Amino acid sequence: MFPRLSCSVVFATVLVAFAGGEFFSATVHMEGLLWVERELASAVRNYISLGGEVPPELRSLADGTVWLSDPDQVNPTSLVHNPIGAYLLIKRLNQEWSNAIQTLPQPQEVFGQTYDELQLQLPSLADLEGCALALMRLQDVYNLDIRSIINGEIVMRCHPNDTENCRDVNVAELKNRTLPLKLSILDVFYLGIVAQSHNDFYHAAIWLNETLAIMNENACELCPDRRDVLERLADTYSKLRNHRRALELFLESNRIDPTNPYAKSRIDDEEYYADLQGSYTWQLQRPWEWDGRDKYEELCRAGVLQHRGPRATLSCRYVRPSPQFNFGPLKMEVLRETDPVIHIFHDIVSETEAARMRELAAPKFTRSVVVGEDGGDAIILNRVSETAWNFDTDDPVVAKLSRRVDYVTGLSTKEASAEAFQVVNYGLGGQYVPHTDYFEGDHITHHIANGNRVVTFLLYLSDVDAGGATVFPKVGVAVPVVRNSAAVFWNMQKSGAVVPNSEHAGCPVLIGSKWIANKWIREHGQEFRRPCGLTPGE
Repeated sequence: MFPRLSCSVVFATVLVAFAGGEFFSATVHMEGLLWVERELASAVRNYISLGGEVPPELRSLADGTVWLSDPDQVNPTSLVHNPIGAYLLIKRLNQEWSNAIQTLPQPQEVFGQTYDELQLQLPSLADLEGCALALMRLQDVYNLDIRSIINGEIVMRCHPNDTENCRDVNVAELKNRTLPLKLSILDVFYLGIVAQSHNDFYHAAIWLNETLAIMNENACELCPDRRDVLERLADTYSKLRNHRRALELFLESNRIDPTNPYAKSRIDDEEYYADLQGSYTWQLQRPWEWDGRDKYEELCRAGVLQHRGPRATLSCRYVRPSPQFNFGPLKMEVLRETDPVIHIFHDIVSETEAARMRELAAPKFTRSVVVGEDGGDAIILNRVSETAWNFDTDDPVVAKLSRRVDYVTGLSTKEASAEAFQVVNYGLGGQYVPHTDYFEGDHITHHIANGNRVVTFLLYLSDVDAGGATVFPKVGVAVPVVRNSAAVFWNMQKSGAVVPNSEHAGCPVLIGSKWIANKWIREHGQEFRRPCGLTPGE
């Protein structure tokens, strides 16, 4: 009998932190999963070294993760900061590890007392599906080359109508190393299936077509069933009203198996509709989703690497917004002077303060929500992140940072005049579509008890390798993620009128882990600090 493992207590500690949540919705959770996989592999190798026997599949998984412990090969966290690496990690734990562990007659002998809890806390199929959808979201926003994704690289291509600030980029080259993150043909097929199951026939056509192309190029031992691929792709084309191509695929499936009733039953229907279409020229087009999407994505591509060096429009100066900064002026970068005012304050928080804010938030994380049509909280597919609220009473560091926001903006940050810090860690492909921070319409009734949101103070508690910019589509501004800085923009004029041009959006992180902390300052309590101006436009 193998003795109980010393890592059991550590396993329990990690897993309790994730209880009841999703893994793909916050990078910090996926970082913990990487550690769990390393401990799983260590437990198997220890068991084998003491004379235990395990199935070859489990031994292969344990041996295949040895390189994760070698810092000369790769920084382990960089794997989950890469969307392909995050997908493959979730797949290994949900599919390969789970299936291999189930072949053990007495898994407790290998993994100790935490086995039952471990089984419950491994990522779910929903996590794997979420990762697949995130890859497709990144593919769209950053116009990623699909063959590069399959080969384990993140290659962004600019659109012909993008601004001159956009540059094609291979993110793997920026890191000066290529991680072993290739997708198998079964992964490619799975992405197509996920898209099809969500009625996303645009992406289903892309990934199922790629599956078929790879099968046509290479003979593979682990290829999916060709007839299944053909019929799924045919169904997809039929939904997209490319009936001529759907007919070709159903005919090929029928030639493989003439006894297959499904293909045979669909051939007559597709022939009928193909004849109706005649010589119609069909093109695969991405469906409309929301107004302003193209401008938003163009800014995301242009801002994908803005944090890496000086920007062409860089304008900086030292400022002393209050006496507290007389002996240490702030470094302020000006992105826009009016409608809306957008500034970046560099080095506004210390590494220690940023770390403390992350530490306080992590145990409190829940899935991020938006204001729904009824004024209540709602979870949407595109906002993949987790949120926690840090109050001034939680810790002296939080109270200190609130006072600093007061000193910078000149506005009161007392409880009745400002919200707590909203700390957010973005998940895989996490984005936030264009929105305003001020409330209007029916939402005012639910959210304006202490006035509307005058200003947004957005702290960056981490940096990222690529992506994650905050963009203002109406004025063409992209605010990069700059570690320990703050982006400050004004949502209202002194008159109380809102600033529609303050509409902004969060671009998905391409590579990295994005942590932010928002502080929204309200109208009430600012009457003498920000009085009305002399003209309605102020």
